[in-house]
Amino acid sequence: MSNGDEKICEVVRGYIQNSDILDQETEIQHATKFKVKSGAHRAGILVYNSGKIHVEGADSDLKNWCLDVKKSIEDGTKAPGVLLPEEIETLPQRLQDRVPACDGVVIWFYQEALRCYKAGSPAGAAFMLGAASEKAILLLIEGYKSNISDERNRERFASRVGNRMLSVKFDEFKRSYRGSAPKPDAAWAQDLEQMLDGAFNFYRSTRNQVGHPQIIPDLDEGVILANIGQFIVYVERIYYLIEFFEENDMRV
Repeated sequence: MSNGDEKICEVVRGYIQNSDILDQETEIQHATKFKVKSGAHRAGILVYNSGKIHVEGADSDLKNWCLDVKKSIEDGTKAPGVLLPEEIETLPQRLQDRVPACDGVVIWFYQEALRCYKAGSPAGAAFMLGAASEKAILLLIEGYKSNISDERNRERFASRVGNRMLSVKFDEFKRSYRGSAPKPDAAWAQDLEQMLDGAFNFYRSTRNQVGHPQIIPDLDEGVILANIGQFIVYVERIYYLIEFFEENDMRV
């Protein structure tokens, strides 16, 4: 869970991931800090638990971009990096270009999410994104399990995930993965688990809001759109890990 306001963090995270400028996301006292970089420029967006947003860094186009994001959130308008309707058409192909091995089920549900959004149903889009995320995470867990080198440990992990809820499976995977070796190189591993965890929880949470009809879900259309764009980065990271597991015998 973010120290900063959860809803605002999701919006900021989506904009940054969609623009592919994230350097690091860290939790500090009373806030979540997003460090961004573009070329030689660096800047930061701090989201406090009160909902306040602060931008820091030397004057640059990147800092101005961050200030525009801050203003757009405070004003309730579109920020730079938000997908425009015509850009949505390119997303399925972009996903396949960046993740050529992407499973057909993931792609199908992602396409359905886009169709829902374009049809004016962010709730439908959230549900379909949650389904696409679930399939991708199941593939990640299966890829990890299949490449645990020690048969006994592999069987133990399989029994722990078994026929469990997806959130339990994912928690078991994270616990096992933290104690496993080898690990990806530092450039990829730095924010890998944090990024996957944040995105997974968002897609699962919004899907559950729609799929459990007890109350009318409180979904922000802009947040859903930002996370449609972020989904490509999310799946790219998942498949990076799957390929890493396939290329290395995992010691648990």
